[in-house]
Amino acid sequence: MGNCRSEPKVEPQEAPQESSLPENEVKISPPPDASANRDDSEASSASSASVSSSSVASSSASSSATPTAKCRPYSSKKTKAVDTPEESSAMVASSSPSSPPPHPNEIPSKWKVTSLTFNGSVLAESIGTTQEKKGDIKEAIADFHANPRQYISLQYQTAMLDWPVKQQQYKIVHREGTAYYTPQDVSPDGWMTCWMQHYQALPALPNDELPPAARDQYTDTVLATHFARKLPKPLLPGRGMGCCDDPKLKIIGNVDPSDIKQGTVGDCWLLSGISSLAEFDGAIKKLFRKSKDWHKMPGEKPNMYTITLWDLPTWTEVDIVVDERLCANPNKTGLLSSKPSSDGELWVCYLEKAIAAHCGGWDKITGGHATHAWALMTGCKEQYTIFHNPKTDLYYCSSRYDPNKKKWSAYTNAPSDSYAGVWPGAWPKEGGGGKGELPLEEVFQRMCAWDKINFIMGAGRSNDVKKEAGMVDNHGYSVIECRTNVAGTGVDMVKVRNPWGKGEMENGEFDDDGPGWEKYPKIKQELNPVVADDGIFWVTKEEFFRLYDTIYVSAKSMTEFLED
Repeated sequence: MGNCRSEPKVEPQEAPQESSLPENEVKISPPPDASANRDDSEASSASSASVSSSSVASSSASSSATPTAKCRPYSSKKTKAVDTPEESSAMVASSSPSSPPPHPNEIPSKWKVTSLTFNGSVLAESIGTTQEKKGDIKEAIADFHANPRQYISLQYQTAMLDWPVKQQQYKIVHREGTAYYTPQDVSPDGWMTCWMQHYQALPALPNDELPPAARDQYTDTVLATHFARKLPKPLLPGRGMGCCDDPKLKIIGNVDPSDIKQGTVGDCWLLSGISSLAEFDGAIKKLFRKSKDWHKMPGEKPNMYTITLWDLPTWTEVDIVVDERLCANPNKTGLLSSKPSSDGELWVCYLEKAIAAHCGGWDKITGGHATHAWALMTGCKEQYTIFHNPKTDLYYCSSRYDPNKKKWSAYTNAPSDSYAGVWPGAWPKEGGGGKGELPLEEVFQRMCAWDKINFIMGAGRSNDVKKEAGMVDNHGYSVIECRTNVAGTGVDMVKVRNPWGKGEMENGEFDDDGPGWEKYPKIKQELNPVVADDGIFWVTKEEFFRLYDTIYVSAKSMTEFLED
């Protein structure tokens, strides 16, 4: 495509929508013979091992692009396996890691312990360290109660309490790395006992429901379904429903791109856009500026939050008021939408909820582009999409500026309600301006210039790019940072992030254990890479342009929103 002029008419091009979903559920089921009755107290220990469970990954039925490659986390963040003794009647504490220290906000009396009986099946979003142990169950129960910050669940065959101690065994699940751990088929007739403990930061509400006067106008209407499926009862964070029952609970703390963890809605375009915006703390806080006490823990009474977005048809600000309810997943355990951050922040959950409400429902935000997300949150009309032309191996810039009508094309709030076509045309003035196609090197230099003046950027992978282990097709990523000649090595690099909060390039020069860190120790010293499978990773300039064939730019300086 060449330069755009008013005549002849120039046809717009539609960018591929990004809507990929993460796979994030674990199902635990007992073996078929696990529920056999045991009346003989002298039964063999081999038979009593039937309380052991097996894990299988459960794929999301609605996901069309889940990653199949294994992600390599850094070892310092990876949950360590705990050795299980072959024979032990000693207390669990003797071989268990020490309990983590209490959080400053923790009130010991808010730890709640419950006991139930079930048939051994569990649904969970994720499961941390699990120990299968032999020993005194009563001592294990005492240790479980004494260490609520360390353990989330203790399970055993109920009849084993009457067996000789040497034949008793149990399973204990560690809290770290475990999310939405939910026993299934709970019944008084269950053959297994399950102890659960959680921290209830806020008082429970009658029937786990908000009173009608405290409800918003969206949760029971436009947000009540997802692809024609009615959603189950919403979850109330911090009120004992298994959602962010954490002493660290708060709305906004230290805003960071790593706060974003995509749920099961196909809105990676939105979450990658939010992740890019989160580089600028003040921009997120501005969205919540009309919410009372956004910097504190939610109040004990029902909470309402005001998020100020932009109405794109009129380009004016609009306040979206949502209540504290978060929509639940109809297929699995946990939330439908984004998860709270690892340090208990809820701002992503409520921002995503407000945008879904503003756009008309969850289905309305399935599929889109990061540029649309930035327009909704910043009110900036000058959004640009850069495409690779495989015929010329050059790059051209497009936008929603219609050269035929000589004006910006109309927007709707929901990306699915308006044509998402863009016209090839001028590049942003900042960084060089001009029209026409540019080589890779020139595009990268402009990216560095945009990064320097704090433009927001993102990148997308279409189905046309070469498959790469750890990378997801038809998926949007945030561009966090661009660096030239890092540490004087001549190597140019880009820092990107997967909005899933996990999943990274696996065979890159600077992946978690890539050869680049050893080859260029000065780069490692200067960049100080974080050792974690958090979806953030560095790639070389050459890798970046091989991995991504679309680049997104919001031509608005965010410098005023930077905070120390």
